[in-house]
Amino acid sequence: MDLDLRHHRHAIALSEHRHFQRAAKSLGISQPALSRSIQELERRAGATLFARTSDGAEPTDVGRIYLAKARAVLAQAGELAREMQLIRGLEVGELRFGAGVYPSEMFVAKAMARMACAHPAVKLTAVSNSIDTLIQLLKRREIDFVIGDQKTAELERGLCVTPLAWHKGYLVVRRGHPLLSAADLKLRDALRYPLTLTTRVPPDMLSNFLQGKGTRRGAAASVPSITCDSPGMMKTVVAESNAIGLMPMSLVARELAEGTLAALPIEAPWLGRTFAIVELENRTLTPSAEQFLQFVREADAAAATAPSTSPSPTASPTPTPSPRRRSR
Repeated sequence: MDLDLRHHRHAIALSEHRHFQRAAKSLGISQPALSRSIQELERRAGATLFARTSDGAEPTDVGRIYLAKARAVLAQAGELAREMQLIRGLEVGELRFGAGVYPSEMFVAKAMARMACAHPAVKLTAVSNSIDTLIQLLKRREIDFVIGDQKTAELERGLCVTPLAWHKGYLVVRRGHPLLSAADLKLRDALRYPLTLTTRVPPDMLSNFLQGKGTRRGAAASVPSITCDSPGMMKTVVAESNAIGLMPMSLVARELAEGTLAALPIEAPWLGRTFAIVELENRTLTPSAEQFLQFVREADAAAATAPSTSPSPTASPTPTPSPRRRSR
């Protein structure tokens, strides 16, 4: 059976959209062209791969078997293209990677700016999402690497996890917040107010928050009570309400200096976080990817040492990042 990658891409698009017109639009071709391509594919395969209905098209049993193999072929073709680029050592091409909500704004954007200046021919595509979603994209080889929470990544098999720097977290509130005048402030006092965090709170951190609130994990406690995946939105919510936000110094240094936000004097070392570079085991990165990750390490180190401009609790010791290692 003589097939090319174009047939595979067309069939996969049709299986995903279940409709010729929508699939054709996603591929950037006309509907008649897609219909002819699928007909030719079925002629060469000697079998009906899609059952046509009034609502669109559904893969047949044979079609589902074919689609599974076609996806594998396309993945292998993509790997071959990456390896050839690696062999040539080209400073061109595309980097498609994932970054968590916090690292995206803390240091990844700065690394992207440096890469754009140093290697403008390399196309950068950043996918920002929860660490769980990004790891699934990585395993499907839809992205080259992930920059996200270290502890979460180390729970997964088949990944190479390289820790970055330690970032101390601060509980911040608006200027004039009632907690700023409280004596002997404890975490449980702060958690009487709404807490704003990302939509995906790492399990260990969530457990500590619940213990601080005096609530067992799994009970009907609203921690956090405000969730969003934008540090900018979080800061606005905190600045204009009695909500409390968890932020690293690199994201709130300006607001602390201006006095619009203030850091609560609460000692809680577990509020900090270490992010990591997460890759698939035994997958070699291109020279352009290695260069970008060097910019990421440098930007991360700078963000971790952002000077405090507001009274804050005594910083916990900064762990030295361990060498690259693989999870279990």
